[in-house]
Amino acid sequence: MNSVKLKVHLDEDSIIEYANCIAAPLQRIGGALIAPSTMPITFWKQSDAPWMDLPQSLIHGKQHFDYKAPLTAGMDLDCILSLTKVEKKNGRRGDLVLYTHSLTCTYAGQPIMTAETVLIAVGDN
Repeated sequence: MNSVKLKVHLDEDSIIEYANCIAAPLQRIGGALIAPSTMPITFWKQSDAPWMDLPQSLIHGKQHFDYKAPLTAGMDLDCILSLTKVEKKNGRRGDLVLYTHSLTCTYAGQPIMTAETVLIAVGDN
């Protein structure tokens, strides 16, 4: 449907800041600081995804992550954020629109992580 490309550089400061925000312990592997498993949701802030420019707030529905290897400080990732599905449903508080997204990241040309996230818009859509 729609997709945007992102280049993401993971540095120790951003990993530490995110880990502190979610009260996650800092972990290292081979001396490299490991990003918390949910950190890729912050990559969206770097995108100009036109479908995310909505007048109403979004509710987080669900998410799923699949890793081939941990994300560590110093990595430069090439990512693609895609809107894969839009569903309209009726809810108790009004109409709902469910936006399903896929985030796929590679490191050194190899797949390293994918995530699927559903965001929900409530009200006039």
